[in-house]
Amino acid sequence: MISHIRRILRFLLAGLLLVLVFACEKEQPFKPGVNPITDPGGTPDQSAIALPKKELRGAWMATAWEIDYPQGARGEAAQKEKYRQYLDLFEQIGINAVFFQIRAMADSYYESLYEPWSKTITGTPGQDPGYDILKFLVDETHARGMQFHAWINPYRISTGSNGVFPELDPRIPKELTKDYRAIRIYNPALPEVRDRIAAIVKEIITKYHVDGLHMDDYFYPSLESWEAMNDDEEYEKYGGAFSRIEDFRRDNISKLVQIIQKTIIDTRPEVIFSISPQGNYDNNYNTQYIDVATCAKNGWIDVLIPQLYWTGTTFSSRLQWFTANSGKSHLMVGYGIYRYAPDASGDFGSTASFNDCYNLARSNNKVKGCLFYNSTALAANKIGITDAIRAALRVKVLMPYLGRTPEQKPGAPTDLNLSGSTLTWEGHGSYYAVYKLDIGGKRVSLSGTTRDMSYPLASKGTYFVTALDDFNAESELSEKVVY
Repeated sequence: MISHIRRILRFLLAGLLLVLVFACEKEQPFKPGVNPITDPGGTPDQSAIALPKKELRGAWMATAWEIDYPQGARGEAAQKEKYRQYLDLFEQIGINAVFFQIRAMADSYYESLYEPWSKTITGTPGQDPGYDILKFLVDETHARGMQFHAWINPYRISTGSNGVFPELDPRIPKELTKDYRAIRIYNPALPEVRDRIAAIVKEIITKYHVDGLHMDDYFYPSLESWEAMNDDEEYEKYGGAFSRIEDFRRDNISKLVQIIQKTIIDTRPEVIFSISPQGNYDNNYNTQYIDVATCAKNGWIDVLIPQLYWTGTTFSSRLQWFTANSGKSHLMVGYGIYRYAPDASGDFGSTASFNDCYNLARSNNKVKGCLFYNSTALAANKIGITDAIRAALRVKVLMPYLGRTPEQKPGAPTDLNLSGSTLTWEGHGSYYAVYKLDIGGKRVSLSGTTRDMSYPLASKGTYFVTALDDFNAESELSEKVVY
């Protein structure tokens, strides 16, 4: 009789212990540095586990000479289908941002007060395509969960031969332009030109919900050695503070960069301002006349994306230079994947060189993303370069915080609950990230993101949630839930 009572008591005690264990598993808060698998009473925070490194993964889409788009597609239906095909490809690769050239030669992919419709849309300069193509591009990109960055060329108006150019659109004042043998540009030395370009930027970001405003490496034109810059008159009028005309030119570009960023901050501060200078610093400084180091040091560029279109030691040495001189700017790397081909010279005949460069850049703590030029090369997949990129981007990641000030984290989600396989929570984020902890309890994978406060879980495991704001600033981890 006594032994029977003892067996009952042991059974009840064991049951009570199980109840206590499961209660702790569900309700205990996070404890930094504690393994939730070996110690169910706690869960590590972001300082104790390795969250996937965030990364902007972009594709440049050039419209100048229809390099990438629309490539002869005419009419609304054909152009929409062409762009959707690109987005399908980008989704398969892991691209999360499109850098689309909406203003290649003082023309536009929207109805502008300042410049004509782009010839590349209809084949005829200034011809209205009959639909709001930029709204379609932005909306379709956002519908895929990708960012849309509006890429503009600041000064180029047209190209020609021996000083002969297409007729200037009447909306562009002739007195603001300057002609060289092979290119017509807005005159970089004129304050009125800087004001005009800033007004165009304001027009773009006001009319369209773009995520970023982007410029490439075309500032002062690259001229033949025998052709002079022909700006002595402007230097005489505006350059009194400078003993050298080269410093005057660099100051003109710095002023342009500053006024564009200020326009963005005053109009829509959430828009990211990025520039992709040449990977050769000497060309930037002495040919295009942009002082990258000074602009970055002062934080006039939000994101710096050097075009590091090399491999091996040249790539690594130039990555090192831009890392050291990125200043207050966020740093990304531009890859010239168009160079990969079966008959390419050097290391561009094999995708191994891309893998080496990408892995080197991604291991650099300052590098927050990658961009690929161009979209045609992504579609062509010569020597399997797109397959190599897809493999490199196979792990799902969040967009990085690219703000101008230190990251201000939103509050972490609370009140996590499970209803069947659906995870719910309370929070005040613009969107949320759902993570799954691995069996070892030290690394996590990103299951997905949502703008709702619920998420369907696809497999058993330990999950937590973070909140993110419009700038992609991320909260600390929520409590954990075991499904």
